[in-house]
Amino acid sequence: MYELGAANTNELDVQGLTNRLNHRNTVALTGAGISVASGLPLGNEAVNGIPLNALFLFDTWTQRPNQAYDAYRSILSRWRQASPNAAHRVLAAHQIRIITQNIDGLHRDAGSRDVIELHGNLRELVCLTCESVFSSDLALQHSIPSCPTCGKQLFSGFIMEGHPVRHIARAVEWVAAAEYLLVIGTQLAMDPVRRLREIARERGADVFWISDKAEHWLPVLFGETTHS
Repeated sequence: MYELGAANTNELDVQGLTNRLNHRNTVALTGAGISVASGLPLGNEAVNGIPLNALFLFDTWTQRPNQAYDAYRSILSRWRQASPNAAHRVLAAHQIRIITQNIDGLHRDAGSRDVIELHGNLRELVCLTCESVFSSDLALQHSIPSCPTCGKQLFSGFIMEGHPVRHIARAVEWVAAAEYLLVIGTQLAMDPVRRLREIARERGADVFWISDKAEHWLPVLFGETTHS
């Protein structure tokens, strides 16, 4: 495994890594760290009186729906103002397959087409009764939006704590077939996401771990700038 952004980065032959990287068979696994240069995430602050981590609890949405949606709208407004940074843009330019834990949508905004959003996203609202999916714009039109199909309360499009991540089987397929895995801005502390790196290594893939400053290291790794 090659780690960029760590104290020993200068010991690596970054140019050599650039030359051997096969963009056509590379998968990127990203976390919150890739969006720091875009001004995200919000951190552990409270939003409209609700701690950010409480928004990922199902009980918050059922017991305090007005507060939950007020906080959701505030986050939605701030995150819509964020723009992809150089790290997102490089991955999009080379059309690297993306598996992300982020809900900010910045990979799609940058132009990436093959994106698995394991934890869902902010741009959608979902009905847990009929499983319909709608635009988050409904939250801007109604204080507590209801499903246009069945009339039940809608919920945010991101995964609540304790609920299974999405599309993990497809993510496993991508990683198992890859020659190179870029792990960017995440410590992979939790299963099943942590297992993806293990699968890559078991299959003999080279793993590049960019722990910090992805907006600097990804352009370097893809030969778009010179490391100094």
